[in-house]
Amino acid sequence: MVLAILLGTVLIVGILTTGCSKQELEPDSYTIEDLGLQEIAVEAPDFTAQTLGGGTITLSSLRGTPVLLNFWAIKCPPCVEEMPYLNSAAQQFEGQAAVMTIDIGDNPQRVQEFLENLPGTSQISTIVPLDTQGYVASQYSVGFTPTTFLIDADGIVRYVKVGPFANVAQVVASIELVLPGDVE
Repeated sequence: MVLAILLGTVLIVGILTTGCSKQELEPDSYTIEDLGLQEIAVEAPDFTAQTLGGGTITLSSLRGTPVLLNFWAIKCPPCVEEMPYLNSAAQQFEGQAAVMTIDIGDNPQRVQEFLENLPGTSQISTIVPLDTQGYVASQYSVGFTPTTFLIDADGIVRYVKVGPFANVAQVVASIELVLPGDVE
């Protein structure tokens, strides 16, 4: 319930403050406002979901690792546009942070075909859980896609973004906000 109220507030403020600029700055030049992030501090709801590869992932199994948790769908053009940015960030932060792109409601075979044909991406580096019934999305009160949650290593949601990232530098800057200590 607390997450639903916070997300409702974040949605309203995010829509009012998110700009449409695609100007690419250095990751350390962005402010929280530039990134369209809303700061919160609530425990991330735990979940277990089937992954595209056929296994399962439980969010709490990643405790100790920061997580970018992105909700998307194939029918969402902004989601499709930002997917290469998320994938690139997953490659860049391998071993430091996890990037999870949760598909909402699509058939697993369709998601597989979509990702295999994603322009500018030779290999999918994100973890791809499947939320075919929208259960995980409802736990996070996701009303619009894409919606992204940045979770610290202690399992606390620190930032929420409703809407797409404009470029990979924005994704990188956002992940850096939840990394422990200084980024080298």
